Amino acid sequence: MVLEGAKPLDVGIPAQVFTTRPSMPYSVRVCGVRAGLVPGADGLSYHVEQGLEALEGADIVFIPGYLHPDTSTAPDALLDALRAAHSRGAKLAAISTGAFALAETGLLNGKRATTHWHYTQAFSQRFPSVELNEGVLFVDEGAGAHFGGSRVGARPVPAHLASRARACRGKPRGEAARRGTVSERGAGSVRATERASAKR
Repeated sequence: MVLEGAKPLDVGIPAQVFTTRPSMPYSVRVCGVRAGLVPGADGLSYHVEQGLEALEGADIVFIPGYLHPDTSTAPDALLDALRAAHSRGAKLAAISTGAFALAETGLLNGKRATTHWHYTQAFSQRFPSVELNEGVLFVDEGAGAHFGGSRVGARPVPAHLASRARACRGKPRGEAARRGTVSERGAGSVRATERASAKR
């Protein structure tokens, strides 16, 4: 899902990680709120051939980071489409400042999330019902949502979801989901903590 001001790295990495290949049989569709030209960040624009209708059959929806999330609001049509995708079981993954758009849906209320370090204060003030985890690369809420805390998190989030997709292939629905955080510590040192939720 490419929003106005989308960051190139945040758009490109999920598409690269989930590109169709034997080990990961996904079909990647890049879309916007509507088909056409979407102005992006860093002097780039995106020509997308599909609008929100692309979300109707999606298994995973990525919301890349975008410019000025603290002073802009996501379109109502997008928020409705994200809620509908979530209600039918799609995974929602926000990267960096894309967490602002996902938080606007209300789906993060009472849940953990993270966002780009520069916007943590603005996020907390705007979404007090969301438990903000600062200083982590991403948060995994199991069947819910996944959030990249910075541009560094743009790669771990898609890679984590791809790994889960391979691991869960062939397993029955309702099997325990895994939840956790990956923390950024020191000069590139990463610590992972996870816990398994009870079976439904």
